Amino acid sequence: MEQVEYLIDEVEALRTVTDTVPEPVQSGRPTDDDLSMKELYGLIAELDRHERTDWIRRARDEDTPTLSPAEATERVRRGDWNDRDLDVVLDAVQDARRDLVANLTDLDAGTWMREVEVEGESLTLFELVHRFATDDFQRLRDLGYRLHDADLSDRGEE
Repeated sequence: MEQVEYLIDEVEALRTVTDTVPEPVQSGRPTDDDLSMKELYGLIAELDRHERTDWIRRARDEDTPTLSPAEATERVRRGDWNDRDLDVVLDAVQDARRDLVANLTDLDAGTWMREVEVEGESLTLFELVHRFATDDFQRLRDLGYRLHDADLSDRGEE
């Protein structure tokens, strides 16, 4: 559970440096296939608010539900995440994650061991939630590398 909750604090820490990230870096897509920084955070918020919350409800209420891959990426691409202030985007991430954590906290021990099927793979709800945390970590790690490569410093080093 702490791995899932960690993002709430991580976002708060990020707020201390967001003013050093120029707007073109916040809303620019390095390639057509990539999401911008704002869209990437928007994706996490969308997943938490919609798909992940629905999947948890279905795992609790249905016998071995078959869960479809999330369509949030395309929804985020078509959305207005890049038009929002970064603080508003980060607020959305924290709010959605807090709600997700509240849904998870309310589950009994038996629900955590319920089976779900995702893309032909059988997982317990515990394993699925661990996958949420791992996927988010990978997305944020990749964003960190991208920001590092953008060289946002004033050092003037080569």
